[in-house]
Amino acid sequence: MASLTQLRPAIVVYAAATLQGFAFTLVPALAVVFSAAPYHIDAGAFGELFVALTLGAILAATTTPFIARKHRMVGVLRFGVAANVIGLGALIGSLLLPRADAYELLLADSAALGLGFGLNFSAVNELASALSANPTRSITIANVLTGLGTALTPLLVGTLVARGSWVVWPAVLLVAFSCVLLLTTGSARAPVGRGRSGKTKALSRGLVLFGVAALLYAFCEGAFSSWATTFAQVDRRFSLATGEAALSGFWLALTCTRIVAALLPRALEPRWAFRLFPVAVGVTFLLLPVWTTPPLLVLGFIMGGAACSIVFPYAMALAFRAMPSDKDRVAAVLVGALMAGEGLGTFSIGILRTNAGLSLSQIYRGSAAVALALAIVATLSVRVSPVNAVKSSR
Repeated sequence: MASLTQLRPAIVVYAAATLQGFAFTLVPALAVVFSAAPYHIDAGAFGELFVALTLGAILAATTTPFIARKHRMVGVLRFGVAANVIGLGALIGSLLLPRADAYELLLADSAALGLGFGLNFSAVNELASALSANPTRSITIANVLTGLGTALTPLLVGTLVARGSWVVWPAVLLVAFSCVLLLTTGSARAPVGRGRSGKTKALSRGLVLFGVAALLYAFCEGAFSSWATTFAQVDRRFSLATGEAALSGFWLALTCTRIVAALLPRALEPRWAFRLFPVAVGVTFLLLPVWTTPPLLVLGFIMGGAACSIVFPYAMALAFRAMPSDKDRVAAVLVGALMAGEGLGTFSIGILRTNAGLSLSQIYRGSAAVALALAIVATLSVRVSPVNAVKSSR
């Protein structure tokens, strides 16, 4: 029993990280379901669900420091888990309502899941940093688990949709999140998750730089993950299988590289990896337009996944070490920047394709400049951080 009590913080943090990945990609995974009866949602209305999801996440990340000052980060996690429970309940309940009312519940579901992500993921990253003497590894493991949930949701939901029982999955997630919420009961005095923000103060230069790095990184990740199948099928006129292989290869490479970084922390020196991996992202953006066969396209997205893998976890770990007295705001700013960048990378590319008539090949070439900017900002972020703090994050 004593051993279980000692393990409870890790169980809560890593379970919350995994479940958050599953919940966050639930809405896009159910696109086919929402387009059919009883919903009959068109493309425009479906896009509004993403807007609600993104705005909810950004709002949550913005309010995280204020919640943490009163309830500490364990409290932030509780609010995030509760928001997910509410969102999943709204999704399940939408089946019982007429079409118009059902869509209102879906908007509420998306907003609640976005709020849950912004609160929960901010808390998960900070709480993970306190789980061991190696915060970089703990944070990377948490991001690995979130990534696994993100990648597996479409597969699990697709299987259940084919059997006409998709509602089983949100019900399972609702129960699992409720169990995590119960596990956090009585942990207010646990050593993990103390709010450290103190009084409100201006954002430091270092935090601004790490936030910009997170935003630029998310743009690059969104350019790969949101447009892989479109690039393969529409721009290259390859098969659907090639597009799916490219997207799967991206997420698999991203996850596997993070696993290697977590299990072999000395294989990558964070100070240098954080600066050099964005260069690899830029090289990949330049190679994709000139690689014109299906195997090379898949290889390009695998390279992109590996290049993106450690940038955000290392940014979070280095920022925590550089600003140990401001961890609550560090987590909130970086998660908010992550969501803003994801939206920017997805929607701005859509506008460039639709309104400006640019091909993804042209957009990818231009995105290399974003990756270069990320490398520059990452370098500046490390330079404004105390050298001993950066080195100690290994």
